[in-house]
Amino acid sequence: MKSLKVWFWIVLIGLLILPAASVAETVYVSEDFEITMRTGPGTDRKIISLVQSGKALEIVEKGEEWSMVRASNGKEGWVLNRYLTASQPCAMVLDRVRQDYDVLAAKYEDLKENFDALNSQKKATDAELSQNQKDRDELNAAYETLKKDSSEFLKLKQRYKQVTAELETQKTLSAKLDEENMQMKRSRIIQWVLTGGGIMLVGFFIGLFSSSRRKSRSSLY
Repeated sequence: MKSLKVWFWIVLIGLLILPAASVAETVYVSEDFEITMRTGPGTDRKIISLVQSGKALEIVEKGEEWSMVRASNGKEGWVLNRYLTASQPCAMVLDRVRQDYDVLAAKYEDLKENFDALNSQKKATDAELSQNQKDRDELNAAYETLKKDSSEFLKLKQRYKQVTAELETQKTLSAKLDEENMQMKRSRIIQWVLTGGGIMLVGFFIGLFSSSRRKSRSSLY
């Protein structure tokens, strides 16, 4: 992580210190000191301002040794070229890089916080999904058991209906046989009665006939 930060700073500094072309050339005061801005191109001219290191100046008139410049407050004067540079001083670049780094670090912290929140949410979602899958498996097992039990129940119910129907048939047949048996018993009773009555009647007639014959014989003697 540290090596990545170092490379980031090096690349960013290298990009920022490259000279930028513009219509009005911008130069900077060299490192770590102040330079004088004078009324003319010479050390004998009056000093009108002190310009600190890192201050941006606009070239108004370029000379071999001296250049006329304009400060950001509009003040114009002459400064020695050897104290000017087209590149931003390292201190300025470093300060800007630090500012950019602080912004990126803040963004990184925000992203990390969001990532942690999303990661926590994902863990909670994964746990909920795992529980839902477990519940689904349990419900599926219960459903399969219920379906199997229902199938057995339907078979038993169908068998019960079949046995009940057979029992009703047997009851009907038994009732029919009972009725036939009763009819047969009645027929036999009637037959026995008739047979007995006939025998008694025959006996009566035989007796009556025998008595008549005896009387006839008695009258002859």
